[in-house]
Amino acid sequence: MLLGWILFAVGVTGFGMAAYLDLKTTEFPDWLPYSIIASALAIRAVFSFLMNDFSIITESVLVGVGFLLFGLALYALKQWGDGDAWLLGSLGFLFPDSAGFHVSTFFPFYITLLFNFFFIAFLYLIIYSIALGLKSPKISKKFFKDLKKDAGRIASIVVIFTVAVVILLYHVSTVYNPPLSFFTNALLFPVLLVALLVFVHYGRFIENNLFRKKIDVKDLKIGDVPVKEKWRVLTEKEVNALKKKGGTIWIKEGVRFAPVFIITIIISLLLGNILSIIFEI
Repeated sequence: MLLGWILFAVGVTGFGMAAYLDLKTTEFPDWLPYSIIASALAIRAVFSFLMNDFSIITESVLVGVGFLLFGLALYALKQWGDGDAWLLGSLGFLFPDSAGFHVSTFFPFYITLLFNFFFIAFLYLIIYSIALGLKSPKISKKFFKDLKKDAGRIASIVVIFTVAVVILLYHVSTVYNPPLSFFTNALLFPVLLVALLVFVHYGRFIENNLFRKKIDVKDLKIGDVPVKEKWRVLTEKEVNALKKKGGTIWIKEGVRFAPVFIITIIISLLLGNILSIIFEI
């Protein structure tokens, strides 16, 4: 358990710094995730030697490398920055297992960790996007106008889906004898589909209108990301070269994602699998 609390302290400190810097400046230094990984490996190597159990370090390497490769694949697909990819790797190096924390889960802990991460990331993305839109009233008004143009397509999808649900419910009722609650819950799916379609439309709208902007090259800063690039920030040398050419450039700003990591380790180690928690509630 001592190993777990030491690693927990490293994770809270490292991911906490990353979250703070990401929210404040939109970036964090490369050495931060490297330091988390180095600390995790060093601590686990010491405990492997003391406890004569080298699975403590080998599992860290295997899961950490797997998480890192997965994160870098998302980076290559332009889904997030390389810094986020390294933070995901850090998560795997730190906690390939629960390290003594009593976590109730049907799956290996690293699967629970990864599931919790993406579930929390999804909720975080929703809250972040809504908050960003509310800060820009003009953009919100523009969104509702844009949504009206797409209302016909959304309505068609919902109608088709609702008809399919009704047919399925009729078939189920003729074969089985489900309780009334089954039907009322099933009829909520079209409502959830409307919410999902509207949010997906909202997410694309926010990305196109708030996460991208055209600026004069003279206003470029170190750390800006060109729209056509992967999530790789411009260096001082590149910024100076572009300023010499002049003109305009489209840059993008992504979701400040680092807070998701510290939330993930706290919930995963202290509460366990989010899916289990939801069903227990």
